[in-house]
Amino acid sequence: MRPASILRAILASSIALVAATATSSYVLAQAAAPSDGDAVVAKVGVRTITVREVERKLATMPPFQLRYFGKTHDEIRRKFVEETMLKETLYAEGAEAAKMRDLPEVGERIRSVLRNAIVSQIRAEVAAQGAVTDEEVRVYYDANRDKYHAPSRVAIWRILVATREQALDVIQKAKADLSPKRWNELARDLSLDKSTNMRGGNLGLVAPDGTTTDPNVKVDVTLVKAAEGVKDSELVQEPVAEGSSWAVVWRRQSIKAVDRPLDLEAPSIKQILMHERTQKKIQELVAALRKEHLGETNTDLLEMLGVSAMGEVAPAKRPGTLPSSRRPAAGPPAPSQTPAGPR
Repeated sequence: MRPASILRAILASSIALVAATATSSYVLAQAAAPSDGDAVVAKVGVRTITVREVERKLATMPPFQLRYFGKTHDEIRRKFVEETMLKETLYAEGAEAAKMRDLPEVGERIRSVLRNAIVSQIRAEVAAQGAVTDEEVRVYYDANRDKYHAPSRVAIWRILVATREQALDVIQKAKADLSPKRWNELARDLSLDKSTNMRGGNLGLVAPDGTTTDPNVKVDVTLVKAAEGVKDSELVQEPVAEGSSWAVVWRRQSIKAVDRPLDLEAPSIKQILMHERTQKKIQELVAALRKEHLGETNTDLLEMLGVSAMGEVAPAKRPGTLPSSRRPAAGPPAPSQTPAGPR
């Protein structure tokens, strides 16, 4: 019998009995002491629904959803048990009877729930250890000042040539068509700086002192001052002396200075530090679990899988295997002898 058929059979055969059991048991639970959370409301197969479970489920429901189940407290409780909790429990029993736990996709869902549960438990344990202190926040802020304080910066593209006359000629050509495409062509063909000419002479974001996001790149301050004299996307109209050479400077964009005080950043820093505590606990748990449970691994087998640039997974091709589009086509059929001759 198919899983869906088994589930329907279980639902059809059990719903009347379980509903009756739920009603009578629930009445009994109402009569029990409020603290008796283990009192049984209903039984479905080997599973039981207790007063505590009903209370916990009801507590998670927003008021507007609870109003669907009735107008009085008694109506809400009874209908909620019969239409929600009993149905969920019956589905669970049907899934067990159909051995759906053995299906790979169901197993992955179960593992996902368990993963999330243990991570939630770790978060709760970290929170119980106490909040992040002001001193911890200050230490983190001081150690990461570059994140919260940065000077204004300009993005500079530069073409470097040997003479002022050549620089003036480049300026005229660039002004005729001031587009990234044309600029890249000029930089590729004319710039003496071979480390940047293939990327349009892009020097990156440059601070007033000539420092950049790349610690190995330092820009002549005269270029920065020249770029500061024009607006974003504007070309510096005069060549700029750079050592014994001359530069054509294009200011592409700018970023304002950043100055974020400690009191403004404290809430986000606390979240970062709590996340770091949690991640540390998770890593420690994973290390312990690996040591205790991880058995044999065969990572070389992963070479049998191919992952495309689009994220598609497929068995990897064996060495020397041609794609189907490039395999040699079958040759024409060989002629066969007939009474009328070869055909």
